[in-house]
Amino acid sequence: MVNIAICDDEKSYVDTLLNDITEIYGENNSFHFRSFNSGEDIISNFSRGEFDIIFMDIEMKELDGLKTAEYIRSIDRNVILAFLTNYDKFVYSGYEVNAFRYILKDQARPIYLKQIKDTIDEYSRKFKYITIYLNDVLQKLMIDDIYYIEVYSREIIIHLADKCHRTTGKLKDYENSFKGMYFAKPDKSHLVNAANIDFVEKDRLLLKNGEHLYISRKHYKEIVDAFVDYTKSRCI
Repeated sequence: MVNIAICDDEKSYVDTLLNDITEIYGENNSFHFRSFNSGEDIISNFSRGEFDIIFMDIEMKELDGLKTAEYIRSIDRNVILAFLTNYDKFVYSGYEVNAFRYILKDQARPIYLKQIKDTIDEYSRKFKYITIYLNDVLQKLMIDDIYYIEVYSREIIIHLADKCHRTTGKLKDYENSFKGMYFAKPDKSHLVNAANIDFVEKDRLLLKNGEHLYISRKHYKEIVDAFVDYTKSRCI
């Protein structure tokens, strides 16, 4: 169950957003909704982990969305925040509280619906995990934490920011499991999470932890496409 909060002082828009989400995902979705009509209202009902996603109107009376988000972010760093507004002048302010998305209410409907969907899908991407055996114990590993996976001497090595885990399996199986999640192969022995790529050069890529990986000519387009698609998903 994904817990979604909608905070907007226009009740009509709260109803509209609920209908829009139902249009995207259908009636039989796994969402639980709570609505709030002011910043003060959601703050008085907020605690860490209370919600997975918050859609927040910026232009509210009394305590506006940005001030409300500052308070929420001081308590919960993981909740996904998406700002809603009729104006584009607040776009840069939203990123000061690590907002995932800035959504104009009156923009072209296909783009608007895509942004709503991307926001909700981000929860699935961010908190999706795999299970692997480590020292004969089955453990969860968050996919968002994976930098890359390599196959070496019949072993699978899963690299995180500052450590790695060794397990068994086939690289192809991981490739199939991560379809649609911005993973790509820079060569035949590695599978990289584009979410953790810093930049791409002609024959190598730099990861956010400072590591470099070689890119073969055959796989260059695959890496670039994954990196561009991931970057675009963050700003469209």
